[in-house]
Amino acid sequence: MKLHYRVSRWFLLALARVLWGYGRIGAENIPATGPVMIACNHVSNWDPILVGLGCEREIHFVAKQELFRSRFLAWLIRAFNALPVRRGVLDRTALREAARILQNGEVLLIFPGGGRNASGEVTDPKSGVGFIACMNETPVVPAYISGSNALADAFLRRRRLRVAFDPAIEATKAASADDYRELSQRVAKAIGELRREVEGA
Repeated sequence: MKLHYRVSRWFLLALARVLWGYGRIGAENIPATGPVMIACNHVSNWDPILVGLGCEREIHFVAKQELFRSRFLAWLIRAFNALPVRRGVLDRTALREAARILQNGEVLLIFPGGGRNASGEVTDPKSGVGFIACMNETPVVPAYISGSNALADAFLRRRRLRVAFDPAIEATKAASADDYRELSQRVAKAIGELRREVEGA
């Protein structure tokens, strides 16, 4: 773990615990070594940071290309391992970079629903999650974040800020696009089950 990442994570984790009662569930489900993808629902721009705080390993994460238009913001998020991706198209550059990250035995955070969804659900998972996992034969850890879009409520303790991780789903080489979609659906279903556990619904 890079020094600036380690120090920032330590500081932000302490801050999140004090301000928002931040807690994590099932962090032991993230493999301690080797390549792994974390697939999480997406409700807030804060999600990459808050999910990363729940992981003992340094993570890389995908971020929409538009965030890189600002020179300062691009420099900042690149320093913390952001990977730009163009939404709505087959971004081969992003796919190659994702493969490089996983081949180096690192952690990649991805949002299978694409854009943000305030409900916390992943109702329309993109096949890209399954594609990247299968092409690189990388396990996928489903994750669910709750409360990141309501930090004021979390501060007042009317709502808890929680990140939960499920056991990894193994991925093998796929024979067809149907296999990619099937794996993405399995991941989305696991995220839904985590949602019910965390929200108690």
